[in-house]
Amino acid sequence: MAHTEILDTLQQGSKLSKPEMKRCMDAIMDGAIPDTAIATILTLLQKNGISADEIAGARESLIERATPITLDERAVDTCGTGGDSAGTFNISTAAALIANAAGVSIAKHGNRSVTSQCGSADVLEALGLPIELHPEATTALYRQTGFAFLYAPLYHPAMKKVAPIRKSLGIRTIFNILGPLLNPARVKRQLVGVFEPSLMELYAEALRQSGCSHALIVHGETESGLPLDEASVSGRTHIIELQNNVTCRHTTKPTDFHLQQWPIADLAGGTREENALLITRLLEGKATQAQREAALFAAAIACYVSGNANCIDEGICMAKEALAERRALRNLEAIIEISRDLERKYGTGKN
Repeated sequence: MAHTEILDTLQQGSKLSKPEMKRCMDAIMDGAIPDTAIATILTLLQKNGISADEIAGARESLIERATPITLDERAVDTCGTGGDSAGTFNISTAAALIANAAGVSIAKHGNRSVTSQCGSADVLEALGLPIELHPEATTALYRQTGFAFLYAPLYHPAMKKVAPIRKSLGIRTIFNILGPLLNPARVKRQLVGVFEPSLMELYAEALRQSGCSHALIVHGETESGLPLDEASVSGRTHIIELQNNVTCRHTTKPTDFHLQQWPIADLAGGTREENALLITRLLEGKATQAQREAALFAAAIACYVSGNANCIDEGICMAKEALAERRALRNLEAIIEISRDLERKYGTGKN
């Protein structure tokens, strides 16, 4: 399918099939489509409304090109789409560290900040973790600690091709949606936070097509109804659960899990250094109750998605124990020390 045919299809307001979208993305990444045409394709996809098949086709193309890394099927990714402009601290990163201390294998795929002051890569780096480890070092770290951070630019070098085009467009495109679906370890278990409720069904279907065994797609609300790409302790959380190819929907509130409801202002983040200090204080048991409960809620969902907990309530108990016993703090210290040793042994994975 030539790019002119793709443009014709999209200009008519029609959708691309999954195979058509895969071929389109292959051609984009191979440099077979001019930059001006790529910009038009991305704009038209956004204008027409991106379908689950288009997301699945694009994902398949990009995952095939990712730098491979093999962990295991127990690994869980906790990530959000970003874009909610709420300015919270790095809740999903804190949750990943707590869940890991509670016995959950974590393969966190992340990047530097796009829509906030501080992305997961920024805060982990500020905590002292080398974020650009060679894949062999990351695999060794995972085997020793059950934790891996997969820095997106390192594992998706082909994405450099479209970075200038995306920047020049200045709009959200299919690539913003794809981020949480591109974990190079091809994880089968995920907690995905989305800023826009209309995206929830798309993620559920794309994850189903990718062979995901258990995922929770969550969209939170603040006390005033503003969107969050997190499970919320400030208002309602809308959930689509995908398990064994079946989806179900829930809407919850913090009190359903014996948590308090907190103003979103109580979860405010800051610079990478400020967020790193906040997470350290959280793991030391010195954070505010609001910060603690926000991280516990997300960690509990990760425990549930992993299969280590039979329900979110049980996950909260597991996460509370990991915090109370300072296991999460000791775990983080070990992860940093081991990763630095491995960096000296293997070097970085920079191209």
